[in-house]
Amino acid sequence: MSASRFDRTADRYAEAAARRDWTRFVELCRPRPDDRALDVAAGPGFLSAALAPLVAEAVALDASEALLAHAPQGVTRVVGTAEHLPFDDGAFTLVTIVNSLHHVADMPGTLAEMARVLAPAGRIAVQDYLADDDPAAAERWDAVERLRDDGHRRLPRRGEVAELLAGHGLRLEEEREWASSWQLGPWLDMADTPPAARERIHDMVGADGFQSTAWMARFGR
Repeated sequence: MSASRFDRTADRYAEAAARRDWTRFVELCRPRPDDRALDVAAGPGFLSAALAPLVAEAVALDASEALLAHAPQGVTRVVGTAEHLPFDDGAFTLVTIVNSLHHVADMPGTLAEMARVLAPAGRIAVQDYLADDDPAAAERWDAVERLRDDGHRRLPRRGEVAELLAGHGLRLEEEREWASSWQLGPWLDMADTPPAARERIHDMVGADGFQSTAWMARFGR
């Protein structure tokens, strides 16, 4: 993941994350008092903070020290990358990643690492935006995303995460999809997109707003 953009925009990103309602995702995780929970590419650690009162330990891992500096009290902060998690096999009973798979350089490798550090009978919970089912439309939108933020790689395809995790012995237990609406201006502001790229994105999108397909799922062993 590109740490530089998140270092540069850490304050505004943390403000947005602090306003987010984590209720639905926390419910999906089904946290238990004896859980050791890891949030991968955790940013400012607000999901970990929401989980902390419900689990034995909540660990937030991110490549950006500037983002992790915003993590609330009660969260264990670890600097590291999603592709090479600095933890022992089976160290966690709950592993999460939210809106970050599209940033990682190696999506299969990241999911493999998450499965590696997951204990037997543990759960993995994932949230992200899904690529369009039309490959041409999906590539066009990924091009928009990369103009906005050069740390973007690609959105996961529908069913891709389930297929990859099945290869590591995890089965889909629950999933949800919904339409997420965005205004173009604030979306570009969040990423501190340069003026020339903003103009190009406006031309490509052709509207002041857009919708994305949001998705979350829980997998278990």
